[in-house]
Amino acid sequence: MVKLSNSKSAREFFNISKLAIKFSWLTVSFWIAVTVAGILAFSSLKYALFPDITFPVVVVNATAPLTSALDTESKLTKPLEERLRSLKGLENIRSSTYPGQTAVGLSFAVGTNLETSTKEVETALKQVTLPQEATSKIIPLNLNESAAISYAIESSKLNLTDLTKLAKDEIVSAIAKLPGVLKVSLLGDATATPLDPSKLSAAALSQQGSTLVRFNGQDALAFQVIKRGNANTLEVVSRVEKEVQRLRSQLKDVNLTLAATQAKYIRQATQSTIDALLEAILLSIVVIFPFLWNWRATLISALAIPASLLATFIVMAIYGFNLETITLLALALVIGSIVDDAIVDVENIMRHVDDGENPRQAALLATNEIGLTVTAATLTAVAVFLPIGLMGGVIGQFFKPFGITVSAAMLASMLVARTLSPVLAIYWLKPKPSTSPRREAKTWEKFAQSYRNLLSWSLNHRNIVIGLAVLSFIAGIALIPLIPKGFIPKLDRGEFNIAYTAPLPKIPDLA
Repeated sequence: MVKLSNSKSAREFFNISKLAIKFSWLTVSFWIAVTVAGILAFSSLKYALFPDITFPVVVVNATAPLTSALDTESKLTKPLEERLRSLKGLENIRSSTYPGQTAVGLSFAVGTNLETSTKEVETALKQVTLPQEATSKIIPLNLNESAAISYAIESSKLNLTDLTKLAKDEIVSAIAKLPGVLKVSLLGDATATPLDPSKLSAAALSQQGSTLVRFNGQDALAFQVIKRGNANTLEVVSRVEKEVQRLRSQLKDVNLTLAATQAKYIRQATQSTIDALLEAILLSIVVIFPFLWNWRATLISALAIPASLLATFIVMAIYGFNLETITLLALALVIGSIVDDAIVDVENIMRHVDDGENPRQAALLATNEIGLTVTAATLTAVAVFLPIGLMGGVIGQFFKPFGITVSAAMLASMLVARTLSPVLAIYWLKPKPSTSPRREAKTWEKFAQSYRNLLSWSLNHRNIVIGLAVLSFIAGIALIPLIPKGFIPKLDRGEFNIAYTAPLPKIPDLA
C-alpha cells in the first residue's frame, strides 16, 4: 500500500482535502451553513434585465440682469465653473453663455450616485458669489434613464384641462411618493402654454411647448414613471401597479390604461435564461453518469453544482448584484466548469477504491495526487475572468457582475471539490467486488479504441495536424471582421417607434 510522504511539497501544500477529511464533521457543517446562507442570499436577489449603469449629469441654469454675453461670462459663468470644477468625481465641465443666462453642465464618473452629486452641487452653489438678483436652478439628469412603466389617462366626462388638474393633484402626486420612484413625468399637460408662432418674442423662445398625447386615436394624457438609479425595476413597477389599482377604485370617471412597461420583458428574459440554466444543470448531470457509471459517484459530482451556485449567490448578494441577463449568463457559462473539479476528484478516488484502498485512504491518496493540478487549473480560469470584473468605465460597470460571478463560481467549485466531495466519497463510495468488472470498460471500449486510433494517426502525421491547427487559427482571425459588433445584442421587445419631423414654422422677424 502506498504511504503518503511526510515531507512538505507544493502538492501537499495545496491539498486542503487532508484537513477537510480529518475534520469531516466541520466540513459538512460548513457546507450546511453555506447552503442556508446561499438560500437566504438567493431570496434577496432581485430580477433585472441588465446592470443599472448611471451616466450622471447635473446642469446648473443661472440667470442675472446682465446685458452682454461677455459680462455674463465673467460675472456668472466663470465664478460657477471655478467653484464647481473641484467637486469629487467630476469628469468634465461644459458651459454655454448667453446675455444674462448661462448653463453649466457637470458630467460625473459613470456609476456615481446622481442624488449625492446633486446635493454636492447644491452645497457648492451656496458658496458662490453671484451678482445681485441672480437666480439658479439645478437639474439632475441620468442619460441612461428610461420609463419603467407608462400609463395613459383618459376620461369621457372631463375635458383635457380638468383632466390635467386631476392628474396632477391625484395621480402624479400619489405615484411620486412611492419608494424607488425618482420622478413622474406628465405628458400632454393641457395647462402648459403652447408656443404661438404669431406672438413669438425673445422671452417666448426659451419656453418649452406642451407635449400632445394621442391614445387609441383620442386626445389623452400619459404619465411615465422614472425609477431611482439603485431601485429595482420590477419592485417599482409592482408598487406602481398596486397604486394604480387603488386610484382606479377612487377615480371612477378616469381610465388608467397600461401603455408600456419594462417588467414584462424583464420577466420573460430572465425566465428564459433561468430555464436555460436549469437545462444546463440537468444535462451536465446526465452526461456525467455514462463516464463514471456509478450513481453514487455521479451524485457526489452533481452536488458540486448546487453547492457552488449557492456559495456564488452569497458573493452576488454581498456585491449587490441582481439576477439579470449578465449574471445568469455567467452562471450558465460556468456550469460545466463547476462540475469538472468534482468529477476529477471523485473519479480518482473511485479508482483507488476499486484498486483495493479503503475509502478514507483512497480519498487522501487521490486528492493529494491531483490537488495541485485542480487548484492551478481553477486559478488560471479565475485569472482570465476576474480582470473583466475589475475594468473601469462604462464597459467595466456593465461587465463587472459577469467577471465577479464567474470567478466566485469557479473558486466555489474548487472549494467544493477539495473539501465536500472527498468527505462524501468516504461515506458513500463502496468498493466493487473483484469479480465484477467496471461496466464502463465494456461500454466505452469501442469509443476508447476509436480515440486511440485517432491519437495514433495524429502522432504519426504531426505536420498535417499542426497545419490544420494553423489554418483554423488564420481562418478564425479572417472571419472576425464579418462578425457584427455592438455593446449589447439587439433586443426584440415586440414594439416599435415612429419618429416624424414636421416642417418648421416660419418665425417672424423680431427686429
